[in-house]
Amino acid sequence: MNMICVKWGTKYGPEYVDRLYHMVTKNVTKPFDFYCITDDSTGINQAIKIIPITDDFLESYWNKMRLFTPGSFKGKCFYLDLDTVIQSNIDCFLDYTDKFCGVYTYWNDIYTDGSYPYATLKYKTPFNSSILSWNAEEYYWLWDKFMTDPDWFIIKYYGDDKFLGNEIKEKTTFPREWIYSRLYGSGDNRPNDALTDNNFFQYIYFQPEKKICLFNGPTRTEHYDRYKRYWS
Repeated sequence: MNMICVKWGTKYGPEYVDRLYHMVTKNVTKPFDFYCITDDSTGINQAIKIIPITDDFLESYWNKMRLFTPGSFKGKCFYLDLDTVIQSNIDCFLDYTDKFCGVYTYWNDIYTDGSYPYATLKYKTPFNSSILSWNAEEYYWLWDKFMTDPDWFIIKYYGDDKFLGNEIKEKTTFPREWIYSRLYGSGDNRPNDALTDNNFFQYIYFQPEKKICLFNGPTRTEHYDRYKRYWS
């Protein structure tokens, strides 16, 4: 099993990679190799296999497309965003399906067909790439297709989620009861708390019965306090 993350730029430091590696080690019983695709491996745990980014061709989340570079991986792959929090054993994710699989955003169940007036929402789908699983050899074509005109795809889709959600026709998503969003829950429940900071107000969710939390949305240091139990 290839367990993979991507770190590009300065938004996330090496501690996020090490933290994710520790959570995977604690919550996966199957044999795996842990990889980090990164432009800067400084400070990352030496047990993690580094795949260096040696060019400035892509920026930000578009570096996720490197997951599908032909020959980069072989066999079953499992990807996690650096800000995901693993709350309990995730072996079930690894066995769930052989199809390309991601997260369904029940909290934002929107499809658009390209006619939407705002560019960022023209090709919106509820497919989210914070967690992915796939068989490497079957999806090298994603990189090949992206590379036919990367600038056009970047402008068209405004995000790798929309690229994957629209270009992959045969795909599925993980069960709803396994995943929730810190910012949005799972679309069928009430928030646990409300945080206020001057003029900033945000409902947040904490659901320890679920397996993974997507730590999306505006964050401050104190937002992580209740999740630190999962890091140690």
